[in-house]
Amino acid sequence: MKKRVQIIIAFVLIMLMAIPYPLYAATVGKFTSVVGNVVLTRDGKDYRAVVNSAVNEKDLIVTGDGASAVMSFTDDSTITLSPKTRMQVREFGMEGKARKGIFSLSIGKLVANVTKFIGGNNKFEVHSPTAVCGVRGTLFGLEVAMVGTVMTTTATCTTGALSVSALSATGAIVATSGIVAGQTAVITSTGITVGAAGAAAGAGTAATTTAGTTGAAGTAGTTGAAGAGAAGTTGAAGATGAAAGTAGAGAAGAASGAAAAAGIGAGTIATTAAVAAAAVAAVVATTGKTDPTPTHTTTTHH
Repeated sequence: MKKRVQIIIAFVLIMLMAIPYPLYAATVGKFTSVVGNVVLTRDGKDYRAVVNSAVNEKDLIVTGDGASAVMSFTDDSTITLSPKTRMQVREFGMEGKARKGIFSLSIGKLVANVTKFIGGNNKFEVHSPTAVCGVRGTLFGLEVAMVGTVMTTTATCTTGALSVSALSATGAIVATSGIVAGQTAVITSTGITVGAAGAAAGAGTAATTTAGTTGAAGTAGTTGAAGAGAAGTTGAAGATGAAAGTAGAGAAGAASGAAAAAGIGAGTIATTAAVAAAAVAAVVATTGKTDPTPTHTTTTHH
C-alpha cells in the first residue's frame, strides 16, 4: 500500500513538471474569434492565440496589422479588439453576484459588451493612459491614440451608461463625467469634452463646460463667424451662429455665441476622432509560438 502511494506521488510530480504552468493559471475566458496575427503574452512568453485559447488574469493580448480578436469571459461579457491594439487583463474574478474586472488599454481600440449584474459588488473598468471608464450593463467603444503630441482616449456609449474620469500624468483624477447612450467623451490628461456620438458626422451638438461664455452682445458677428470656421461643414450649430452674426442680429449676440461654441466643440470632436483613427501605431511583432492551452486550433476568418 505504501509503495502504491509513493508511485502515485511520483506520477503526480512528473506530470507537474511535464505540463506547462500556464495550464494551471486562473482561466477567466477564452478566444471565440481570432483573425490574423494575435499574440498572447503570459509569464514572459509569447504565444500565438487561436480559437478557444484560454484567457487568464495578467495576460497581455496584442493584435497586429489587420488582425482582430474576440474574447468571451466567464460572466458572458465580451471584448473585441481591433487591429494594432494592446490590452491586458489586469484582474478578473466572480464570486456569487460579485464581479471584478479591470483591463488596461494602452493603445488601439476595443468594443466591450458588459453583462449587467443585479446586486452584489460589481466593478468592470477599462483603464487607459489618460482615463478610467467604469461600466455596468453597457455596450461601449474605447479608443486610445496619439493626437499630435497628446495622448487621447475617446469613449463612445452605445447602450447603458458610462462613467469616465480623466487622469493626469501622475495618475491623479482631474475630472469626472458620465455619458449615456448616444454620447461620446474625448478624454485627455487635462479634462473631458462630452458631445453627441453623431457630432463627428456633422450633428454639431457637442457641448463643453464653457459653451456660451463667448457670446457677448455686439460681438455676435465675430463669434458666429469663428464658430462656422472652426466647425466647417460638420457643425450645423456653428453655422447658425455665423448666419446670425452676418445678419447683425443685435440682441441675438448671446445665443449666436453659444451656437458658435457648440460648433467649435463639434469640429474639435470630429477632428479628434479622425486623427485618432489614423494615428494608432503598430505594436506587435510576428511570433511563431502557439498558446499552450488551446482546445481547437483552427483560426476563424471573417
